[in-house]
Amino acid sequence: MKKLDLRLLRMIKNTKGQYIAVLAIIITGIFIFTAVSNSSKNLKDSINDYYAETNFADIFVQGLSIPEKIERELPGTNNIKQADARIVFDTHFITEDKDENVKVRVVSVDKNQNLINKLFIKSGDRTLSNNKDIIIIEKFAEARNIFVGDTVKLRINGRKQEFNVIGIATSSEFAYMMENEQTILPDPQNFGVVFLEENYLRKIHGINGNFNEILIKVKDENYIEQIVDFLEDNLDKYGVTRIIKREDQLSNNLLSQEISGLEMMSKSIPVVFLSFAGVMLAVMLSRIVKKDRTSIGVLKALGFTDKEIVIHYLKYAAIVGLIGGFLGSIIGTALSGVMTNYYLVFFNIPMLTVKVYYYRIIISVILSLFFCTASGFLGVREIIKINPAESMKPEAPKEGKRIIIENIKIMWSHVPFTWKIVLRNIFREKKKFIFIGAAVAITCGMMIMTTWMIDIIDVMFNRHYSEFMKAQYNISFNGFTNDNVLNELSEQLSIDKMEGRTELPFEVENGRESKIVTIIGLRENTDFYGFEDTDGNRIKLPSNGVLISSNLAKSLNVIVGDRILIKSFISDKDVYVTVKGIVNQVLGINAYINIDYLNNMFLDKGIINGVYLNSKDNVKGKLDNMKNITIQSRDDMIKAFEEFTTVTAVSMGIMVVFSGILGFVIVYSMTLMSINERTLEFSSLRVMGFSKKEIFNMLVRENTIMTFIGIVAGIPVGLWLVNYMGETFTTDIYTMAEPVNPISIFVSIILTIIFIISAQLMTYVKIKKLDFMQALKSRIT
Repeated sequence: MKKLDLRLLRMIKNTKGQYIAVLAIIITGIFIFTAVSNSSKNLKDSINDYYAETNFADIFVQGLSIPEKIERELPGTNNIKQADARIVFDTHFITEDKDENVKVRVVSVDKNQNLINKLFIKSGDRTLSNNKDIIIIEKFAEARNIFVGDTVKLRINGRKQEFNVIGIATSSEFAYMMENEQTILPDPQNFGVVFLEENYLRKIHGINGNFNEILIKVKDENYIEQIVDFLEDNLDKYGVTRIIKREDQLSNNLLSQEISGLEMMSKSIPVVFLSFAGVMLAVMLSRIVKKDRTSIGVLKALGFTDKEIVIHYLKYAAIVGLIGGFLGSIIGTALSGVMTNYYLVFFNIPMLTVKVYYYRIIISVILSLFFCTASGFLGVREIIKINPAESMKPEAPKEGKRIIIENIKIMWSHVPFTWKIVLRNIFREKKKFIFIGAAVAITCGMMIMTTWMIDIIDVMFNRHYSEFMKAQYNISFNGFTNDNVLNELSEQLSIDKMEGRTELPFEVENGRESKIVTIIGLRENTDFYGFEDTDGNRIKLPSNGVLISSNLAKSLNVIVGDRILIKSFISDKDVYVTVKGIVNQVLGINAYINIDYLNNMFLDKGIINGVYLNSKDNVKGKLDNMKNITIQSRDDMIKAFEEFTTVTAVSMGIMVVFSGILGFVIVYSMTLMSINERTLEFSSLRVMGFSKKEIFNMLVRENTIMTFIGIVAGIPVGLWLVNYMGETFTTDIYTMAEPVNPISIFVSIILTIIFIISAQLMTYVKIKKLDFMQALKSRIT
């Protein structure tokens, strides 16, 4: 081994504390990069494979009564490759508990194998050989403890029907099994999907040869928009209510958003860790070079070139980069499997496989090596300026200058001696001061962002279902009915409040921008919605015009007073209406219209297709025998939400730990550096009678001031991160625009302080072990 390499090993050994600290940050950054990017890649590849295996539809056409001949006529026309007609409707799943309101989506399938959206059988058989056979989606079967061979009961067309479970399956259409956009969260205990043989289902449902949905596969995805226009023009006479492209299909849309979020996280968070590791490494090497000034001069005098000496010190940085990159990528790759399988909690993807992406390990090592080497060069570039002759004598000390506070003699004269040392060191070590302050600021900012994300989920959900949407029960009819049904409900239930409503999908356009959303028709003085604008001012539902949610306004780029086009799927009538207000809505994307105004434009007077009601009565039990209705209760949504937040809290806790690691390691390593450089100073203080505890307290005071300033700077950093995350993760399903709770800021500050205090306590061990008397001796190493 070369002499310089032996010296390199000794250098690493002498600075092992700081070296390990930098290594920890690099491993953490690379670990996050590898684990998250691998997970997003695994998830994306698995979804694509699953879609290809099951022939996932490109377009979903929903209608009222579509003739069977359309299924045969569409393939081969206007770039359409395949078409598969089916029947889809929601109904009750009958359980032994009469108070339960369990819904299932019944989907018709071919007896042997459907062309599009094929079922992926997990257990049992695919062939529906008997009219009483049924296949149940896996998540629902698991939640309800249903197995192959069991018997289940459904209410179809007002009658109880009994079926034999012959198979448990998954469907690419329901990988994220949500009932609709309004339910927000999956609830497999109370909502599932079942598959019945097509001809038998038409027979017992009374549809007589027609269908209400067609799945489309296209030859070329570049012509999707033209195909959608063709379908709208040619199928409009069959009561087409909605045409959904794959990208807008609920399950696929949510999966895509999840993958985008993972990809963004894999690019942003590791950069923060690697940047701080790079700065730390540059500072460490610059301090080492400064300390080794005489040794470097001797090496040059012995004939070593600047290049050889620079490379010698760069190896210090390169080794930490290689080790950190390799260990981080290996740990990240190993844990990416756990992280990928974590998504099984939410997504029903049977083909989810974990792969080892060796090229990502190489990329991680190269990325780490680049950051460390580049940072190392910034720290060692002063080597070139060292002259061998001049390096033999001690470096001239910096010119002493008064700090700002010293010029205020009245104040300075009252400052204790130890505090004078603290203040002078802070002002004379500005780079260290800025670096530690920035680390604390980032730590505090990330803590604020993380606690905000924990808070906002709870705030968004509770606010939506207590202040915005106040109905305890949302009853939907499978079709339109007269509002006289309200009288029938009043006779069966003890009701506190009740209103009829109309809820229909429309395409809303503003110039080139368009969006298919649900428009809800409400009574003008509705008791079930508390509309507020984005400034918190109350808004009343107007007699004409429309209120739109804030995320819809952003999507369409409209403001109050603009006129938007509402295109109906149930009639040929398209109407321009004026936006009378923009509603602050955190969950869902909707528009709201006076029900009489909506019915006059598109329906008939007194027509509704749902009811909101508040009641202390046994609503589910008493309405169990009513035909063609579904009941959604607020309690069911709260239960599903509580299960969701349990898993979310774990992931947020991990983020808190990562944030704390950053602050802990940086404060710890920079304090160790300070101790090593100031050993002579501290030894002199010991001779003057200062105890080790008093010296340690001086360091604590220095870091306390820098921590305080870092926390103050971290609050606006955290608010910026909150705004960035809110804009990035806002979707059609939820709007993350809630302000930060002061309690969250307080908790974040406390957590930051805890991590910083932990780092301080670790450095006390170093103070205790220092041989101060030895430092006073003049010696050359």
